Amino acid sequence: MNALEKLGHCPDVATLRPALQRLCGKFGRIARLDVLTAMHEGTKQAICFLRLDSTEKEQVLMKALGVGRFGGEIVFVVDLHAPVASEDEGPSSEWAESQDFE
Repeated sequence: MNALEKLGHCPDVATLRPALQRLCGKFGRIARLDVLTAMHEGTKQAICFLRLDSTEKEQVLMKALGVGRFGGEIVFVVDLHAPVASEDEGPSSEWAESQDFE
């Protein structure tokens, strides 16, 4: 199981955020972390947008985690281990809190 799959054991963004900070913080200082939650085919997902304090450190993180960049941000999706309520069955998305780490 890779590091991103382990994050899937988080049930929500409040649990996921510190786990992301521990994982990604090993590669450098986190400058920004934004999380967008979404429903996709009955699965709750967290779309994570991340910036570290240097491009070199971001390259190392991207290679280690097997993730890419979109619009300047490192982006990856984590499937959350959360029960889906019946009202959450359709596609939807919403921003969780953004956080700058300056």
